[in-house]
Amino acid sequence: MFKSIPHLLYSTIDKFPQKDALCYLKDGTVKTYSYQEFGEIIKHLGCALIQSGLKRKDKIAILSNNRPEWTITDFASLATGLIVIPLYQTLPSNQIEYILKDSDTRAIFVENEEQYKKIETIRGKLPNLEFVFSFDKVKNFVESFPELVTKGKSYSKENPSLFQDEMEKIDPKDICTYVYTSGTTGNPKGVMLFHKGFIDEIISSESRLNLDENEVFLSFLPLSHLYERVAGHWTPMYRSNTIFYAQSIETVVDDIAIAKPTVIVSVPRLFEKIAAKVIDQVEHSSNLKRKIFYWALKTGRKYRELKIEGNVPFGMQQKYNLANKLVFTKIKEKLGGRLKYPIAGGAPLSVDTLKFFEALNMQIIEGYGMTETHLIIALTPAGKTRYGSCGTPIDGVEVKIARDGEVLVKSDMLMVGYYKQKNLTRDAIDKDGWLHTGDVGYLDKDKFLYLTDRKKNFLITSGGKNVASAPLENKLKSSKYIEEVCLVGDHRKFISALVVPDFDALKQWATLHKYDVDSNQKLVKHPEIRKFLWQEVENLQQNFARFEKIKKIGLLSESFSLEKNELTPSLKIRRKKIMENYSDIIEELYQIDSVV
Repeated sequence: MFKSIPHLLYSTIDKFPQKDALCYLKDGTVKTYSYQEFGEIIKHLGCALIQSGLKRKDKIAILSNNRPEWTITDFASLATGLIVIPLYQTLPSNQIEYILKDSDTRAIFVENEEQYKKIETIRGKLPNLEFVFSFDKVKNFVESFPELVTKGKSYSKENPSLFQDEMEKIDPKDICTYVYTSGTTGNPKGVMLFHKGFIDEIISSESRLNLDENEVFLSFLPLSHLYERVAGHWTPMYRSNTIFYAQSIETVVDDIAIAKPTVIVSVPRLFEKIAAKVIDQVEHSSNLKRKIFYWALKTGRKYRELKIEGNVPFGMQQKYNLANKLVFTKIKEKLGGRLKYPIAGGAPLSVDTLKFFEALNMQIIEGYGMTETHLIIALTPAGKTRYGSCGTPIDGVEVKIARDGEVLVKSDMLMVGYYKQKNLTRDAIDKDGWLHTGDVGYLDKDKFLYLTDRKKNFLITSGGKNVASAPLENKLKSSKYIEEVCLVGDHRKFISALVVPDFDALKQWATLHKYDVDSNQKLVKHPEIRKFLWQEVENLQQNFARFEKIKKIGLLSESFSLEKNELTPSLKIRRKKIMENYSDIIEELYQIDSVV
């Protein structure tokens, strides 16, 4: 058993010093850090932080996009006993101010001039903030990452045992990070997490994944979120894997072609968009190509079923080989040609998308977790997908369902608590040690967990009917013409929805049908387009109960945004804020007779 997260990393460094740890693109060329180089630069930065005057249990924040320096700073801080505060790079200054003040942060790394300016505007309100460092050079009086590493290298030569001595002072139960949850209501809460909780979580979840030693992970989800930091970084490092940094969220498709990843850790939307794009291209191809594609898809699904049962007849193997040659290989090549493990978390994944990837002989591994549990609660067991389920609890985690349907979790991997929030901690973890997740769901006879919705997202109509928002919202978002949905109808006679179209897809449809629309505003007001989208909604909600169905929709001409506080940093909708911002449209939905 490892003593801490840095001990886990240095165990890998000792075993595989020459393997590539981190890869990134710079000026069109792939640059790498071997595990040995990675370990050396962590040590040098750690020594520089000590020389700067930072002490064990001081708080240090990181405000940056994903890049090697983020991870190096994270490990250097953890190894020297500092408590790391990750910050979403998209946060505005006022939200950064709240977190830095609440956490008593003493030092911060910013990525560049843009992020530095955010700190500059609020620094006078942060009496505890003494040190501002930067990854890129921003000001003459701000020490940059390269300068710190150079300084730390010299200090390390003068004090050769300093870094290792500091690492050995770590206790497995030491708090190592506060992760501020981007709640959909109220201020974020600092979740206090500790080394042993992460170690147990990584070993337990990886035993379910069973990664090879030569996997390549593509990193594009924000490292400020525990999902990417633990599942996309610390877990692969435990298995001596390589992490390839995407240039940005917008360049993921291009980066896949370069990185050729074997593992992609993502939210479901990426996989859903991949499947939707392939099917859209097929639908616009010749009749022969369409027939071949759908034959291949049907063959692939049947082959997958037989393979799981362990009985693939020779004839079926031959059919699958042909389907793979004619169709699947081309799709796989667009995904880099080596993808084995698509991992989805953060939101429910559509069954159609699951079946699409299964036909390619890829099982999307779904997971369910929370920051408060050091991440993973349940994962899909290998070869045992159950549609609609997020898998079974990992080793060391116990799950039960409360009388009101809430999912409760007990484990040694639960958080220490919320920083400065003892009352909220008591509300979250009861006297018997069960964490109240706020999610509603059920377990089947084989302990597969199914989630229905968040407790706070249930709408109660004026007729007393309880309607879960998530199932219908997720179903509507499976349409390539719909980007986002927010159900409304609490204490109303019926359910309505605010709908953000996928403007690119909708404009293509409008152009195809020769409708003249040159703006989003005109698009959502065009009567034929409104009828088309309403029919799309009607088709998608056919299998829902009558009282759950949407009776009217309001089309929005712009996406929900972080700037208007309509989304959390992890891009979950803030229902209350959306209802405030679009109260006029909502009121119209309950006053007029038209459907949109």
